Amino acid sequence: MKRFPTLLALLPAILAAEKWTAFRSAPFTIYTNAGEKEAQEALVSLVQLRHTLSEKFGKELTLVWPLNIVQRKNNAEIGSVRLAREFYLLTLPAGPIPEPVMEQLTLLLLKENTPTMDPAIERGVAKAFSTLEVHGPRVTLGAPPKERDLEWSRMQLLLTDPRFSGTAKVLLSNFAKGVEGDAAWRNTVGMLQKDFDKEAAAYLAKGAYNTIALSGKPVDPRRIRGEDLDSEEVKLLQADLAGTSQPTGARALAALDTVESLEKAWRMNPRWSLPHEMLANHEEKASDKAQRYRKAAELSPREVRLWLLAAQAFERAELLTEAAKMWFGAERAAATPAERTKLREERLAADRRRVDAEADERRRAQEAEALELQRLKNEAITRIREAEAKANAGAAKGSSGKPVEWWDGPKPDASVRGKLLRVDCLPGNKMRLAIGADLKTATTLQVQDVGKIIVTGNGTADLGCGLQKAPRTVAVEYQKATKEVSTVTFAGEQ
Repeated sequence: MKRFPTLLALLPAILAAEKWTAFRSAPFTIYTNAGEKEAQEALVSLVQLRHTLSEKFGKELTLVWPLNIVQRKNNAEIGSVRLAREFYLLTLPAGPIPEPVMEQLTLLLLKENTPTMDPAIERGVAKAFSTLEVHGPRVTLGAPPKERDLEWSRMQLLLTDPRFSGTAKVLLSNFAKGVEGDAAWRNTVGMLQKDFDKEAAAYLAKGAYNTIALSGKPVDPRRIRGEDLDSEEVKLLQADLAGTSQPTGARALAALDTVESLEKAWRMNPRWSLPHEMLANHEEKASDKAQRYRKAAELSPREVRLWLLAAQAFERAELLTEAAKMWFGAERAAATPAERTKLREERLAADRRRVDAEADERRRAQEAEALELQRLKNEAITRIREAEAKANAGAAKGSSGKPVEWWDGPKPDASVRGKLLRVDCLPGNKMRLAIGADLKTATTLQVQDVGKIIVTGNGTADLGCGLQKAPRTVAVEYQKATKEVSTVTFAGEQ
């Protein structure tokens, strides 16, 4: 029996024999061996999908990797998006981008640029944009898809009905920031989602649907020129389609797994989270690991795993406030209510650990402050005793019984007599004295250096820190201009 080669075996030869042309508009490239006009119009449809979707969500939606689409004539197969070399690859029939592919690409753009959203909302947006009608810069939204349901009707009504279309962008941009629920609906549309859904269900049943013109990007498909592929480029395309091409660019650098190669990889593709995750394994400090994981999670906002790695790393680094933010990110990234509930419980437990740790830190600080205050008090008392002893020794040496003045500081020019009510011991051997009948009317004087004032009087002279339990009468000489104390004399009476 005579055997004939299969089509797959003949594919490299077929590709090499055909003329292939590339049409580019970043981040999209269409390779085709079919008509030029079909490829140009398909490319503009992709450009307008990304542009109008970004406008509705209030932020530029970009793919982590560029998207290469291969359109082959006489091919009816629609492939799935997969990674090849350093781009996404998708095979399609020649002609307009099929409705399921527009839906698939909408979901991919949302997944790679927004926090986890209500899946029903996300699917509704994708279905609404799957039928986008593009004619160069003119874009129309609202054509009904083949399969219609409440998810589609909800978004179609929101985006096209004049009552709601003006606020649709605000609502969708809230979704893109992680704000969901009735509060988001009420604050933008003016009603709860369940009430809006009643209108959407009636709208779906009615069968007459609105359309709306969107602000498209000013692009003319006829001005997009193709580039013919040479033989080497055709060979690469063959390898891509066959799944035998090897990673290049940032992906090849990341595979080396060195600090230098990973740093180059993320700079080559700043939207890619993996190099940051891998760099965390090279960091020695817990805080540096945590920052790497945080960056990776921010680039892949729906990756619960990355938020958890960041939260745990921040906890090990004892940066509990930052850890709490990462726990919240993990909870928001959860894909199901059950997972969200579990993560919320873990986040609350982490919050309790943080509160306990902060309380322990405050207690340690208070204990340290009390110890320091006691040290200053003891030091002040010691200096007072030394000054008193020095004054008594100087008086005893006087030959005529007349006191010997040894004070060499500024001369006092004012004095006050009253009860010593309070002594504040301050750092640097300083004090503050409150003297008078009561604290409200007391005279406040400064002691710049406890060791440089004269303290005398009957009995034990003691400048103990704090409120004086049994205030003694003192006479204090001081400098009027600076309120600086020179001498303290304790009177005999209590």
